[in-house]
Amino acid sequence: MRKMIFILVFFVSNSIFAQIEIDWLKLRDVYYKSEYREEMYGYFQIPYFGEELESLDNKEVRITGYMLTLAPDEGVFVLSQNPYADCFFCGFGGPESAIELRLKPGYDDFLMDELVTVTGILRLQREDVSSGVYIMDNAIAIKK
Repeated sequence: MRKMIFILVFFVSNSIFAQIEIDWLKLRDVYYKSEYREEMYGYFQIPYFGEELESLDNKEVRITGYMLTLAPDEGVFVLSQNPYADCFFCGFGGPESAIELRLKPGYDDFLMDELVTVTGILRLQREDVSSGVYIMDNAIAIKK
């Protein structure tokens, strides 16, 4: 019985601490180069990420920020370093101050600018110029 409890505690503690805690400063390690995209017939700003940030690609991470409920009925949520009035498309910061969220079902009941901690798989977006530079898949958001 003790062995079974130990195994259970081991697996639960590993899953709880498996995420890598990141902050918004880490996400600033990106620069952009103007490159021609033949399929789009034009030049676009393509992101290039620093070495430490590259090591986080497709890893489970945890970060705290403001929930932007852009189109909740369509599942469009963004985690921002700043509240809505100060986010990159309304004021301060740049594209690196926001993460597109692909929330798991049942984790989508939020108010605009609600402070949350989000856990999910961080993906560095290099190809799709119509998307943000960061996407978090299988995301779970918890209200602070």
